[in-house]
Amino acid sequence: MRNSSVAVTVLAAVLVIGAATGCAGGSSATERARHLPATSERPEFRVLPDPAFGAKNVAPRRPASISVTAGTLRSVELIDDAGTAVEGKLSGDKTVWESTAKLDFATKYKWRGEAVDTSGKRYPISGSFRTVEPEQEVTATTNVVEGGVYPQDLRIALTFNTPVEKRELVERELRIETSPRMSGSWEWSEDGTVVTWEPRGRWKPGTKVELTAQLYGVMIAPGHYGADDKYLGFRITGGVA
Repeated sequence: MRNSSVAVTVLAAVLVIGAATGCAGGSSATERARHLPATSERPEFRVLPDPAFGAKNVAPRRPASISVTAGTLRSVELIDDAGTAVEGKLSGDKTVWESTAKLDFATKYKWRGEAVDTSGKRYPISGSFRTVEPEQEVTATTNVVEGGVYPQDLRIALTFNTPVEKRELVERELRIETSPRMSGSWEWSEDGTVVTWEPRGRWKPGTKVELTAQLYGVMIAPGHYGADDKYLGFRITGGVA
């Protein structure tokens, strides 16, 4: 009888584990899986730069960062060609450092610092990347200004100093926010130098509008990149132009 009891116990254990691993994403299976024995493998320590070490022609439209797995960052600096440190911020858990200042075009940036793994072993951080040198820096002018007051038939327009070939990329970085809410869409001129936000209907007097154009570092056309960002707030008054 003792052997039969052992066999039943082993069979029951197998069935419980099979149920935990065989259920397709159910919460009960997840709960059971948490109680399964953990593997003895430890996470691998890695230093992960973004952009990658040695990268060239990087568009400086997003922050640079260094992160680590299975460890922490003891110190991090990102230095430009002139030897000036780029401003940045270390995460609360000390696993990610990210630049908070805008990167420049045509600049070589060097990483300098130190990381430590979970066993306390220290590793130097050393690497570099270079940002793209545009053939042309593209500017955009608007038909509205910060603090302006405009009539109910306003159409918001941005005019570029060169034709825009990457129109979808540019539109992703354009945003109109209104209070009260007003829907609309962007329309391009045939030559691609002007994009206009067309509201669906007439503006209500007193509407507050914010235009955001985050175009710095965005590819406008091959070799051509946005020169700056724009953030403008204005409002609508009664009447028409």
